[in-house]
Amino acid sequence: MDNTRFIIFLDIDGVLCSYLNMKIFKEDGEHGFVDEAVKALNAIITCYDADLCMISSWNTKFKDAESYKAFLASRGVLVNNLYIGDHNNRPAWIISQIKEHDLHYYLIIDDEAYGYYDKMQELQYKRILKPDRNRCLDMHDFAQVTRNFKLMS
Repeated sequence: MDNTRFIIFLDIDGVLCSYLNMKIFKEDGEHGFVDEAVKALNAIITCYDADLCMISSWNTKFKDAESYKAFLASRGVLVNNLYIGDHNNRPAWIISQIKEHDLHYYLIIDDEAYGYYDKMQELQYKRILKPDRNRCLDMHDFAQVTRNFKLMS
């Protein structure tokens, strides 16, 4: 990871894929993403020229970053650089990456954010975005991100 880049640590279920639609699959056998969630994520990616680091249980479905990137692109997600993270212990793994790569610009988007709040000394509250798992990410979340990062500048 490049410490000069903005990194989004991204979960999928409850962020891009609604818990309300878990029984609906696309032709490729995978869940569809909520259009508004993709729009909001793409707005964040575009606004900050961000890279993605996937921290989702979906990580086990993809053999490498290129196939993961192709899948996300097929769902309409803009992808610059893509990294695959450890989804089993997300908070500890993210903290290790922040320290190892001296990351200054990052955002965590995860509907299961409770474990992060226990790590506030290592993580900043305003860097954690917890969308509603049924509605998923939306443009209100995008507005919150841009407001929070203005306050942190």
